[in-house]
Amino acid sequence: MLEKIATTIRSLTMDAVEHAGSGHPGLPMGCAELGAFLFAEFLLYNPASPKWRDRDRLILSAGHGSLWLYTCLHLAGFSISIEDLKRFRQFRSKTPSHPDFTKTEGIEATTGVDGQGVAFAVGQALALKTQNIDSKVVVLAGDGCLMEGISYESCSLAGHLCLDNLILIYDSNQTTLDGYVDESLSENIQQRFEAQGWDVFEINGHDFNQIRDAFIPFRKNQNKPAIVIAHTKIGKGSPTKEGTPAAHGRPLGPEEIEKAKSNLNITSKPFYVDPAIYEFFKRKAHCPPIPVEKEIEKDVRLAIENVTINSPIATRWASHEVLNAVAECIPSLIVGSADLSSSDGTFLRDFSVISKNAFNGRNIKYGVREFSMAGLAAGMAQTGLIVPVVGTFLAFADYMRSALRMTSLMRLKVIYHLTHDSIFVGRDGPTHQPVEQLSSLRGIPGLLVVRPADIDEVKGAWVAAIEYQGPTAMILSRQPLPKLPCSSLDGVLRGAYIIRPEETDTVEYLLLATGSEVQLALEVAKELGPSARVVSMPSWELFEKQTDEYKEALLQGKIKMSIEAGIEQGWHKYIGADGIAIALSEFGECGSIEDLQEHFGYHKVKILNKIKQVKEKLCALL
Repeated sequence: MLEKIATTIRSLTMDAVEHAGSGHPGLPMGCAELGAFLFAEFLLYNPASPKWRDRDRLILSAGHGSLWLYTCLHLAGFSISIEDLKRFRQFRSKTPSHPDFTKTEGIEATTGVDGQGVAFAVGQALALKTQNIDSKVVVLAGDGCLMEGISYESCSLAGHLCLDNLILIYDSNQTTLDGYVDESLSENIQQRFEAQGWDVFEINGHDFNQIRDAFIPFRKNQNKPAIVIAHTKIGKGSPTKEGTPAAHGRPLGPEEIEKAKSNLNITSKPFYVDPAIYEFFKRKAHCPPIPVEKEIEKDVRLAIENVTINSPIATRWASHEVLNAVAECIPSLIVGSADLSSSDGTFLRDFSVISKNAFNGRNIKYGVREFSMAGLAAGMAQTGLIVPVVGTFLAFADYMRSALRMTSLMRLKVIYHLTHDSIFVGRDGPTHQPVEQLSSLRGIPGLLVVRPADIDEVKGAWVAAIEYQGPTAMILSRQPLPKLPCSSLDGVLRGAYIIRPEETDTVEYLLLATGSEVQLALEVAKELGPSARVVSMPSWELFEKQTDEYKEALLQGKIKMSIEAGIEQGWHKYIGADGIAIALSEFGECGSIEDLQEHFGYHKVKILNKIKQVKEKLCALL
């Protein structure tokens, strides 16, 4: 039966790619035996309850080979039909080009960006360990995945933590999209993983006996993460393209498919499945779903509101106090940092650090591995068991950007605690001073970005993050900031609000600001007089959700200005083409905060002079 299932995986793959006119037949055909064994004998799952808590998880890191997963899920009884396979790579189908966590039952992670699926798997395995769930996480990765640096970072931490529920299958077919592996990689994969604390097994990926002998002991005898190096032939079964890059990413063609099916001794009828295979999987003993008691949480918002924080204080440390209160309310919240918890304020003081054989803590030391940290956090969130919080400096968010994007695409609840939020970190200099990062994060669809100005806005940022069904980036200061008059938790939830109202019938000056620059805007407005309005705008995303009436009423003003220690990109949507943007157009400098404020124009007198110049030009035009 296993041979028949493997042959059917190959046949359905060839048909689906040919029908779509595009796709990647190589991996599914090369890993057909592995798929047949995993779904027929090894994995614990229940198609009737695809989110069953205690199931094994299977992640296809090499997501371009999605038909391997789709065909296996179809045969095993998940809700992917033959018609869905016929709609492979079509608009809004359940079988897109790469597996999509948000579209298809049975998919454990959205993958295809090489290497990230490995990080997701490590994150999922770690999440299961923290919840004392005795299930396996299996990830299939290709040569490209293991070339990407994120796989090094993630596997290093997995070995350090001795994750004995993690199995990585390395599809070692020695080809890449562009050619052959030996043209770009010559390291000893076995020694690499042994050095990282993994068990290593090597098999012929087409030999069921070798596959079975490698996997069966994992149920009882696994005591560290394991990699199974499976030597396979890409496109196995294709008469002329097997074992070559030509099988990687294009249809085989009608003649090649006809010869392949003849050699495999199967019908030439497209999308044919022997009914005996369906019967086999129907009889397969699936584990019944076990009810999960819903975690009872306290009133998180009330706990946030009741946190006592003295001012002035850096918003990173104000957030630290709120974070510790939130952790008491949400037992599933686990916090970690890329070797910066003592500086970015992410350490939970009442809980221990997760370590090898001690997974009951709630702090994770990720080490200096920002990209991996973000990938692991995504994996933890994918399980639905954990709310991860991860911290680093905002300037280092660039290391995490691809994982941030994938987390947003999957709409996962991850909170990024990003500190040292502007050039005003001072003497650390331009390498550590973010300039374009804030605007860059705002450009990621689905990512909620909040830059609070004081303790009340920090509380609002946390309420927004807890309520938001997706990822949140909190942008927090290194330098102390005062408690501002009229700041508002609820104002944060609207994205922008009037923090200093005008005292006249019309608004002469509108000053928009975020974070530490709100204080500067208030100082400027005081000099401008009663016709000046100041709007604190901690979150563009939340503001855009408000009514048109609210937005129009808020953005009144003859002369409009934005003040933010970052690039001006995006601000003219709110201040108009003729608005004044106090922003950065170059990288920072090493120096004191006072030096930088003077040099870059974040100074009350310089801003007033700019407004004066604009006003004089307007008067000259009248």
